[in-house]
Amino acid sequence: MSWRLLVLGTALLASPAAGTAWGESGFEASLDIGSRREIFVDYHLIGQLRGTRLKLHVPRPGGVAISYEKPWEDWNSFYTTILKDGETYRMYYRCGLGSQSSYTCYAESRDGIRWTRPSLGLIEIRGSRENNVILDSGRQFCPFLDGRPGVPAAERFKANMEAKGGLLGYVSADGIRWKLVRDEAIVPRKLRNHFDSQNVMFWSEAEGRYVLYCRHAVGGRRAVARSTSRDFLNWTDPVLMTYSDTGATVPSQHLYTNQTHPYFRAPHIYVALPGRFQAGRRVLNEAQTAELGTDPGYPRDPDWRVRDIADGVLLTSRAGTTLYDFTFRESLIRPGIGLTNWTSRTNYPALGVVPTGPAEMSFYVQRDYAQKTARLERMVLRTDGFSSVRAPYEGGELVTRTLRFSGSELAINYATSAAGSLRVEIQDSAGKPIAGFSADDAVRIIGDQIERVVSWKGGSDLSRIAGQPVRLRFVMKDADLYSIQFR
Repeated sequence: MSWRLLVLGTALLASPAAGTAWGESGFEASLDIGSRREIFVDYHLIGQLRGTRLKLHVPRPGGVAISYEKPWEDWNSFYTTILKDGETYRMYYRCGLGSQSSYTCYAESRDGIRWTRPSLGLIEIRGSRENNVILDSGRQFCPFLDGRPGVPAAERFKANMEAKGGLLGYVSADGIRWKLVRDEAIVPRKLRNHFDSQNVMFWSEAEGRYVLYCRHAVGGRRAVARSTSRDFLNWTDPVLMTYSDTGATVPSQHLYTNQTHPYFRAPHIYVALPGRFQAGRRVLNEAQTAELGTDPGYPRDPDWRVRDIADGVLLTSRAGTTLYDFTFRESLIRPGIGLTNWTSRTNYPALGVVPTGPAEMSFYVQRDYAQKTARLERMVLRTDGFSSVRAPYEGGELVTRTLRFSGSELAINYATSAAGSLRVEIQDSAGKPIAGFSADDAVRIIGDQIERVVSWKGGSDLSRIAGQPVRLRFVMKDADLYSIQFR
């Protein structure tokens, strides 16, 4: 499907009057969601919003994950990846000794909150191996945990790193000791300005292949291209991503990094947390920059006025497409109070959203870049809580597109005020309530839960209508709906 059709489909779905699904062959009678969890980060499931709206949620600070304070680190530590490997959280980041050299460093955690630097003894720096360095190069090293069925134990972790000829491939059994798979690049440099950033790879459960989202420049802006592979060694030619807000391959603003990866509770939905780069825009004057003690070697432009500021935004994409949905144009991560995060190259999100509690998830953001206080900050959201369908006190409704499901019950992630409530009606494809599942039959839901099974007077069993085309009507008052899942 061309990008024009994809963007047209997105625009139609965003319309309050939309009630049909857009598929590869055009309009379809229903959307088959099976038992997949759907989070409300886009208009994919939405047919009509009546007095309700999609609401982007603000993450709360969760404290410092790690400060760059070791002798082999520096203020310019950057390009961080966070992985959850069973009970272990793993962190990878570029570190170095100023302009002398750069390395890849490793830290780990048992909860994603408190991090330690293990002394690994792998790389000698200034006569000592007492450090957490795993590679003697830190040039955009980006690892992932390979979930491909049958992957050999020795290749359970994979990574890429930028080199002159493109992206080199690495494998590892433990995520600490890495081996180069071959001397030449697994992804050759084919497009101008390719790979000059953190280049994200992962195994897509939904697509059954490896996926790469990499740096590109188009129309004078930093943008993203996508490639796929069946075996990690042979990749398709990169295809530029398109953006729902511009209808083109040129994004509305520079996206310095992309940080695209499957959301851990809905892996068919790829969450992207780019650093949105405001080239040439500045807040601080030269004296304020000097007062902060910013590393004088960065930025390296001799004209101090040619600087930048940045924040973090939320984009999403769906497995198998080349469209980024930019539903929320406002920032997910603002620089904040004070001057330290209004400098160049700060506020860039790390790669990785991970669960850090039964009702919360975390992601991580670079703060105070190129300053003595440079650090990685943890940011916290409710589980599934990037955004929600929000109903005001006066009330409102969400009606989904026509869909088909599998399973015998419907679970929702929701929150209401003490005065609020939520009811669910199931309609046929024509919009008529199905007997026993009308809003009048629905048990009124009040409270705040990550998993709540919806029920009606006759119970919660939906087996008799599974597989049929239906619509869901949510009648809401002072409430948020974060996600739904049939199971």
